[in-house]
Amino acid sequence: MKFSIAAASVFALTFLSAAVKADSYTDIIAEFCDGLEVTTPLDTDVLVSGSNATVTVTRVANDHEKTITGLDLYSVDSEGTPKYIKNTWAGQYNLQTSASISDQIPQDTAAGLYYYRVWVTNMIDGQHGPDCIKTSRTFKVATDSHTNEAGFTSYAQSLDDVSYYKPEFAKGCFGLTVKSPAEGETQKQNSHVAIVLQRDSASQTDALTKVEVYRALEGPDKMVDTIWVGKEALANAFTIKDQLRIPSDNFEPDAVYYYKIDVTSQVKGETCSFQSGAFKITA
Repeated sequence: MKFSIAAASVFALTFLSAAVKADSYTDIIAEFCDGLEVTTPLDTDVLVSGSNATVTVTRVANDHEKTITGLDLYSVDSEGTPKYIKNTWAGQYNLQTSASISDQIPQDTAAGLYYYRVWVTNMIDGQHGPDCIKTSRTFKVATDSHTNEAGFTSYAQSLDDVSYYKPEFAKGCFGLTVKSPAEGETQKQNSHVAIVLQRDSASQTDALTKVEVYRALEGPDKMVDTIWVGKEALANAFTIKDQLRIPSDNFEPDAVYYYKIDVTSQVKGETCSFQSGAFKITA
């Protein structure tokens, strides 16, 4: 299959010093933001509404002066959509190699998965340079807890209840939707298909690594063609252009087909898969 990638995104940076020189936005972000990591909260943490979370940021030491300037709390809803809750902290906290801020989870926070977006500002000649935005792992929030005499803690919500705590979201697999092809569409063999990805700016998905076509008829779904393998950074609007050519030995006119999209997560070592709506193919 013939395949191409087109990505679109909007970036804005204001530089107050001529000292900043880079060939591209990507180069700038790499220069100022590589080596930063939000190490707590952990995905194994369980916090209760109204309790305090410890947000820890680490960095690889270099010549750039960095300051933590804000904490934003986000939730992940049942559909995998990031939801901004509020800015829970704003200030100036100097970051050498490690810094921790104690931050209260709002008292009215509902049960579910949450994470922090941390704003780290680079100072250039005493002035505001580019910001780095890093996210924590998702962590569980329960509305209440009780610890018995034996020291065992129970929570108002079962920590295994996937209606509150979906494991794939804890891996950073949320905030990406395959908008096209849509469910129920009909495509033609040899036609050009636009596979449209919509990525939320607060998603933890990171880079496209593989695109495959699957067939669903009877029994398990079958992978019928791999159309691309590589690594391409995901923008918030992303289009993959494919010339649809299902090999004749894998073409079934009564079947439905869908694209499977594999991506990496910003969570180290994790990968995610998303799929388009199921569509028919005519010869």
